[in-house]
Amino acid sequence: MQENHTNKNNFSVKKFLLAIIPSYFFPAIMSWTPGWIMKDQELMNSSYTSIATPSLLATILVYLILWKVQIDQNSLKNRYTRITLMLLVTLSIACLFILLFNFQEFVFNIILSTILGTVITAWNHSAKSKELI
Repeated sequence: MQENHTNKNNFSVKKFLLAIIPSYFFPAIMSWTPGWIMKDQELMNSSYTSIATPSLLATILVYLILWKVQIDQNSLKNRYTRITLMLLVTLSIACLFILLFNFQEFVFNIILSTILGTVITAWNHSAKSKELI
């Protein structure tokens, strides 16, 4: 007998774009708007560099790691464990990035944006073969 099973892939280019585009634009808009209202040019410039970019990079990294984990069938079943491991990876990379490029003045922006991008992506995308949560 032939087994009839469908493998619902939780990861695709479309879902990748749907994850990364908001991870850049929402932090950028949410931080640029108060800068515009307060006429704070530094905040407006930081909104798309040191605030939105780390969130984007963290989202891309977490998405690709979860995609690889699904391909290798090494799924992390516990959501909190998955988020913790992803936070350790992305925060380590963010700290290394801060030290290598002397971005100490943007530590708060980079760390907070990295945490947000990581947690949102790891929470919404399962490493198991099922649809988005």
